Amino acid sequence: MQEMQELMQFLDNSLTSYHAVREVEKQLKKGGFESLSEKKIWKLESGKAYYVIRNDSSLMAFRVPDCKVSEIEGFRIFAAHTDSPAFKIKESAEMEKEGNYVVLNTEKYGGMILSTWMDRPLTIAGRVCLGRDGEIVSYPIKLADNICMIPNLAIHMNRDMNNGVALNPQIDMLPLYTMKQGEQGYKTLKGMVAEVLSKDLGETIQEKDILGSDLFVENCEKAVLAGVEQEFIMTPRYDDLGCVYGGLKGMLNAKSAKHINVLAIFDNEEVGSLTRQGADSTFLRDTLDNIATGLDVNSAILRTWIAGSFLLSADNAHACHPNQPGKADPTNKPFLNKGIVLKYHGSQKYATDAYSAAFVKLLCEKYDVPVQTYANRSDIAGGSTLGNLAMAQVSMPAADIGLPQFAMHSAYETAGVKDMEYLIRLAKNFFA
Repeated sequence: MQEMQELMQFLDNSLTSYHAVREVEKQLKKGGFESLSEKKIWKLESGKAYYVIRNDSSLMAFRVPDCKVSEIEGFRIFAAHTDSPAFKIKESAEMEKEGNYVVLNTEKYGGMILSTWMDRPLTIAGRVCLGRDGEIVSYPIKLADNICMIPNLAIHMNRDMNNGVALNPQIDMLPLYTMKQGEQGYKTLKGMVAEVLSKDLGETIQEKDILGSDLFVENCEKAVLAGVEQEFIMTPRYDDLGCVYGGLKGMLNAKSAKHINVLAIFDNEEVGSLTRQGADSTFLRDTLDNIATGLDVNSAILRTWIAGSFLLSADNAHACHPNQPGKADPTNKPFLNKGIVLKYHGSQKYATDAYSAAFVKLLCEKYDVPVQTYANRSDIAGGSTLGNLAMAQVSMPAADIGLPQFAMHSAYETAGVKDMEYLIRLAKNFFA
């Protein structure tokens, strides 16, 4: 139960990808990992652990085995992603409505279940960039809980609401931020950000000092345990911060004798990974190259390491729904609290094949981790994930796994407590 409390604290603190990376970094530092910069040549030592951050929202952590470099056999890579669907706040965000209300102009980030964001307490979080001695420095920021909301329309004004409503993101989903206060107007979002940042930094920050920002409207409801036996966890952003947490715990609590362990946490999976910090970027390849350079290994040796490596791409899976079981594949439908999910896709949106499936199954069998299988119904299109994109950059055997959950991309998702225990056990032994 202590593990679940720590998980829920991690979820509550990880409002955006920037905050998630900061939370991961805190735990890595406590675990003795040293920070590196991509702007410098690395000098690495056997038996030590390191991490590097790209653009504040993606992170690579790795542990060099305590053996001769000539004895290293390859990499063990666990990949997950830090981002979740939310509303991205546009520049010049404030919009006055009906002479009284002030709403924020936003756009969708990722594929969202829009209706789940209505009538919930929401906050604003992200990062801001300031100029410091000729350098650009960024800071994570979070405004107060419950600072905005997206009010629904009363059923009296739309009697067909329960028959299905088509929601327009530019009209129906704009968060209510504040109300005009007579001739005084209202406190702008940028002014509010400057005020909070001043308090965080202990110095006066003015609006003009903010050179740029990436701000999101986020669900600030806390993670809770639910069910008669508290067998469920309900939380925002479980896809994919649940897998981030499981991989992090494995990295912190295991050491390999002959493999370099790598925790690869990418941003922007929900929007296609086509950024310099996404899974389809060079971040993983660059990190492996830098590791080889830091250990004074040439490219020929690195290629043999990659050939002897394995990647677990961890991104959550759809559990069979109690009220809509017909939406699941007839023979590959996972359930909550029945084990980690091995994901298959005929068109290779998932990287699992016969070899990588056998690798995962043998590992799970050895360490008593239950395994379930998932495939889409053949007449329902599924989503994509990290594995095949990362492997287009660095090719090695790879399998896609995940935690079973309900309501993926809802503002508040549900999953099983036992499955997290299984994922942590798998990650620890994958890295061992």
